[in-house]
Amino acid sequence: MGNKKITLSDGKVVTMRVPIVKDMRIVSAIKDQFEQDARMFCNLTGMTPEEIDALSLKDYYTLQKEFSDFLS
Repeated sequence: MGNKKITLSDGKVVTMRVPIVKDMRIVSAIKDQFEQDARMFCNLTGMTPEEIDALSLKDYYTLQKEFSDFLS
């Protein structure tokens, strides 16, 4: 499975790379699940925390779905 190109609702295309164990280690110390997911998305897409915070919920859920697909 390779990297995923994800088109956001504003037309911006972001690339989500395949997660690795190191990514999980980086976020595992974060106790809040939402914050953990947001940080993971930053790591995998190169987006800043501010960019993640500014996403519509639809786009955020799209990132969640694409991330989940890597795990199944």
